[in-house]
Amino acid sequence: MPQYELMYLLGSHVADTDVPQISQNILKFVGDFGGTDVKETQLGKKKLAYPIKKTRNGHYIVVNFTMDGKNINTFDAKIRTQDANIIRYILINLDEHLARMEKDKIVQSKIVRKGPPAEPAKPTAPIIKKPAPVLTEINEEELEKKIEEALSEDLTK
Repeated sequence: MPQYELMYLLGSHVADTDVPQISQNILKFVGDFGGTDVKETQLGKKKLAYPIKKTRNGHYIVVNFTMDGKNINTFDAKIRTQDANIIRYILINLDEHLARMEKDKIVQSKIVRKGPPAEPAKPTAPIIKKPAPVLTEINEEELEKKIEEALSEDLTK
């Protein structure tokens, strides 16, 4: 039997005390339609990326189970006709999803990505460090001469 994953979102108008009751109803539906190996994970209350049906926060719940493929359409219809507590849900076949992901990886590995042409690496010149000048004692007259020469030098050449 194929594995399925149901993720549903309860609106913020649902009280925190009502979440377990709604969750038990969904688990009961899974059992009624022949679902086995049921595993539920409550992800808690989180802020939505955008408002859905005038709500900003919601309780996220994920249910993993196995079910015969013949019953999945009626199970989907049963969830769809539930009261307005479930504002969004998605039901996927995990076996098909994983197979599709493997095919996508193979296709993407064959795709030649086109972008700006890669520039060839420019050879960098070796950095030559000049040795630090050796400090020697210069008398004041020589120092004054060098300063005057530097100040009078024409830098606009």
